[in-house]
Amino acid sequence: MSLAAPARRMYRENDPDMPEELHHLLVQMLSHHLENSANPYYNDLIIYLWDRCMRLPTDDQVKVALARLMQQEVEHGAITARLLEGLGAPPVNEPIQQYAFRIPLDTFCDLAYFHGLCDRVGVYIGETWETVPYEPMAKVAPKLHKDEVFHSTLGMRNLRLVCSTPEGRAEANEKIKTWWPAALDMFGRSDSTSSDAYVEWGLRQKNNAELRRQYIADTRPLLDELGIDVPEDRLNRRFL
Repeated sequence: MSLAAPARRMYRENDPDMPEELHHLLVQMLSHHLENSANPYYNDLIIYLWDRCMRLPTDDQVKVALARLMQQEVEHGAITARLLEGLGAPPVNEPIQQYAFRIPLDTFCDLAYFHGLCDRVGVYIGETWETVPYEPMAKVAPKLHKDEVFHSTLGMRNLRLVCSTPEGRAEANEKIKTWWPAALDMFGRSDSTSSDAYVEWGLRQKNNAELRRQYIADTRPLLDELGIDVPEDRLNRRFL
């Protein structure tokens, strides 16, 4: 990581003046981004999620909302692939690293946690993309952020449905032990040098640890309201 980044300006696609370090960080960040239609592993995940979104809910209106969500997920994948192409990066063909996306979605409660907690992480990580000094990314940032807010809000609404019965609340209290640490680990390691470099170059306004603390402070009260006993933040964590 450099000691001091140059004065920030907006760079266009194929901009010959883009600093090499900024280009490297953009490619690195977007290559690690989950939503990427050029990655066959993401397309496999989309197929699995579509099946779960159509099979697990019993209410047709919930299915309609989830179908809209899935359409946006496909679009997000296409946007990321296009951004990487514009940066001259090779297609990504790697298994999805975040283990939260390998947790089986066996019940509607799992699906609600997946969107309510995991998609909510996307709100925080992409919240300031519109200030990223790369024009193509800044242009799509407002839409991506708005969509992620919809995804996480829908997930919390579905979790409220789950918790509306004693049986559902009991399941939610059991499964929070799996989903809470998985969501917190999605922010990455607190000592990540890449995270600090993203902040330095304006790709994020906060590093991994700061984003995770904000997420915890904002999300715990929402779960408390539903009668969910959120475990201690370090319980079952893999990345601190």
